[in-house]
Amino acid sequence: MIRAVFFDFYGTLADWPAAEDLQQDAAAAEGIAIERSAVASAYRTANAYLDEENAKGHVRERTQEERDAVFAEYERRLLADAGAPDVSLDVAARVWERVRSAPEELQLLPGAEAALAELRGRGLTLGVISNMGLELNGLLEGLGIGAYLPVRSCTATAGVSKPHPRIFQSALTQARVRPDEAVHIGDSIPADVEGARSAGIAPVLVQRAPGPRPPRGVPVMGSLTEAVAHVRSLLGSEG
Repeated sequence: MIRAVFFDFYGTLADWPAAEDLQQDAAAAEGIAIERSAVASAYRTANAYLDEENAKGHVRERTQEERDAVFAEYERRLLADAGAPDVSLDVAARVWERVRSAPEELQLLPGAEAALAELRGRGLTLGVISNMGLELNGLLEGLGIGAYLPVRSCTATAGVSKPHPRIFQSALTQARVRPDEAVHIGDSIPADVEGARSAGIAPVLVQRAPGPRPPRGVPVMGSLTEAVAHVRSLLGSEG
């Protein structure tokens, strides 16, 4: 019986607007031409690298020099996948700094609030599991969705990052449910799918553009609306 649904934050519930434009403009300022249409898939490559680094030890907890090196490599991989394979780490670091410092505003992704409202209306306990610090609370409130998500497990409170099972177990404890009574919805195979599976929670992958396939049996949805429909079908099958 499903009693709780957990969500990843960045890339699942909310994200920065027009990331493709930010990347293309920042690259152009350094004399690098990339195709906007290629940036979305390039982010998956770069984010997979960041997930690997966080699995070794959260990047936020490293020295400034170490963090700078990780994000320079993150940007280099993104640019390479977007059509600029010969960018040096120094140049990639400058592009990243331009992207990082560009004015932008976090926004909910399409269907996010409707998804939360429907699931809460069905009596489910909802929560967020994120590789973030305590700033997560302020972001949820600022986006107007904090009231939907009483369960919050992040790196700052759990002491580990996804895919470590302990960050998922913290959410289970807060929600007072067993692993087989929960579903986790996220956009990363290493962090969300594998992490949830390691804790015994059923994962749902939201993949808004074509990408790598998750392990056999993991449902792949093109939007949060589809993910909610999948949860609805699980609830219906319990009846």
